[in-house]
Amino acid sequence: MKSLREKISLLKSPLLAFRFLNFILYGIMLFFLFWFSSWGAEWNIKEGEVVNRDIIAPRSVEIIDVPSTTEAQNRVLSTVSPVYRVDSQTLDKIRQELEEFFKSVEEVRPTYLLLSLDFRDTFSKKWRITPGVVEWLVASPQEEYEKVRGITFDLINRYLSSPIREEELENKILEAYSELERMGLTGDEIRVAGALIFRFLRPTAVIDIESTQKERLKALESLQPVKRIIKRGEVILRKGEIVTKEDIEILRAMGLGGEQGQWFQLLAWALVIGGAVVAEYFYIKKFAPSLLENDSLLLLRLVVVGGIIAMNILTFRLSSFFVIISALPLILLSILGKDYALGESLILFPLLLWGDKMDFLQGFYIYLNLFLPLFWLSRISKIRDLVKAGMMMALVNMGLSLVFGLQESKELTRVLADAFYGWGGGMGGAVIAMGGITLLESTFHITSEFRLMELLNPTHPLLKRLLIEAPGTYSHSLMVANLAEAAAERIGANPFLVRAGAYYHDIGKIKRPYFFIENQMEGHNIHNRLSPNLSSLIIQSHVKDGVEIAKQYNLPPEIREIIARHHGTTIIRYFYDKALRERKDEVREEEFRYPGPLPHTTEEALIFLADSVEAAVRSTAHPTPSRVDAIVNGILQKYLRDGQLDESPLTMRDMRQIAQAFVVVLNGMIHSRVPYYPEEEVLKMAKGNVNNEKNRNSKQN
Repeated sequence: MKSLREKISLLKSPLLAFRFLNFILYGIMLFFLFWFSSWGAEWNIKEGEVVNRDIIAPRSVEIIDVPSTTEAQNRVLSTVSPVYRVDSQTLDKIRQELEEFFKSVEEVRPTYLLLSLDFRDTFSKKWRITPGVVEWLVASPQEEYEKVRGITFDLINRYLSSPIREEELENKILEAYSELERMGLTGDEIRVAGALIFRFLRPTAVIDIESTQKERLKALESLQPVKRIIKRGEVILRKGEIVTKEDIEILRAMGLGGEQGQWFQLLAWALVIGGAVVAEYFYIKKFAPSLLENDSLLLLRLVVVGGIIAMNILTFRLSSFFVIISALPLILLSILGKDYALGESLILFPLLLWGDKMDFLQGFYIYLNLFLPLFWLSRISKIRDLVKAGMMMALVNMGLSLVFGLQESKELTRVLADAFYGWGGGMGGAVIAMGGITLLESTFHITSEFRLMELLNPTHPLLKRLLIEAPGTYSHSLMVANLAEAAAERIGANPFLVRAGAYYHDIGKIKRPYFFIENQMEGHNIHNRLSPNLSSLIIQSHVKDGVEIAKQYNLPPEIREIIARHHGTTIIRYFYDKALRERKDEVREEEFRYPGPLPHTTEEALIFLADSVEAAVRSTAHPTPSRVDAIVNGILQKYLRDGQLDESPLTMRDMRQIAQAFVVVLNGMIHSRVPYYPEEEVLKMAKGNVNNEKNRNSKQN
């Protein structure tokens, strides 16, 4: 329980204020989105509504037929070709690059015989010129070199004088070859000059926007708008029809409609949206409190929800069955989890109903698209899951459209059209979710299960490196992954993140693999020739090296944190004891401890424990089930006493379940391993755990 002073201090926290600001901004976004969707324009009759009476033209009026006019404009504009100009920057770059190339050639020509093959290869790769061409340029007589150089400059400059489009480049190069052949050059000279032209000649044409726009405007000057005359007494809209944008323009031209100035609606919207946001805050606080620690996720929620709501407000005007709302729960489920996705859907459902003033059938359609994906799926880890959800929603939407159409006695063509829109709404949700998840991952640095599944693929370049360069570490990582994943499933942690973290937690060892015992040849330990302090520094360095490698390979932040924290501040006992035997009083314990930091999340703590437990059990000469149980519990108790788990959210109940999971897995995969933990240390931990158990039993008795 926090004291009153602690609570007051928490309320003053800038971070907490920022979180509240996120919720306020979220409320403002919802307010404007739903308000505009319900208020519409300044007319009583709004676009997308179904009119409840015939609307008759009170007078004759001539209006512009927008669709026909737009179609005519598009036809004219399609005949206007873009105007191109030479891109001066590209032109200067080509000429500069060509001059620098010949300058480099002339620098090495006097000493080309003294140049090594490596230098020649490097020179060729730098300029992307074949070695044969480079060899001719640096070794040819001066007269021949000057001739080829001059011809190359002349031809390239000539072709660069006019714009070259991408599709014209190949023909320009062929023209240049033809010209070279007509000049009476030798075969080698043609070959070298042609290769240089092929290398340096590039497209230089860019669209002259200003000139092109002038041509487009010039083409449209003679085009008159297509007009339509609406006569007095003509029916503009019939009862039951949906109001379109064109209908709104006609009504405006006739002076129909009036402003809705009911400002009390603003207060109603503010109260409803504010209440929804407050309810969402308490829901997150109760069922997904970890989200409050992640400001980027809160920002993600603003963008995702706001964007999808805006999309659905727009797409709803096409058909009541073309609402791609199912993308919302799919994205939230993949990135934030089921609890948050369900909570967000519960908040948005009544707002969508009220905002668009839907009837029962429309509301039922929205309800199914928001909640059915969450009932079918507990998590999304494969594209197959999204495709499956999209297909199922498409079938449901098609079925709903048929049922609604029969109930309302719609025409067959309209029913089939609604069925098509329903199918598109279901599949469109899956497609948008695929793109949205990828975009949001890269934008907000969020790690979804899609990303984690990519990291778990054995063909990942970093895993392949680990397998080849440090096979012992690779095997160890797989064992740690099995242990940590089993424990994660027991206590409700993220098994995908745990397994991925375990795969990569020791990648720093690929920098110096043979300094780690699992990668050493039997009977050859390089540390026998090193001081304990130096050995300890080398062992510690694999954590820092791992973080750096993870950054190079763009591993997610969660994985990098696991790498940085998977040893906490534990002591490297073997080398510490060795140093004590050699120097005694001169040894400082902190020099033999990992720098940390300590595990902060449940997943980090699981890998921290699994790493130590796997190493200890594999180091035991003759492990038995009872011995394994004693070792596992001994290590867990040791780290609890050492304070290594102080920053993690693990409870004592979690620790018991973790120990049980570890024991089950380890008993199934026991086999010999070169000792990593000293035998004495293992026995000490096992003995200590047995003594603790005896003391506990004696107290109970």
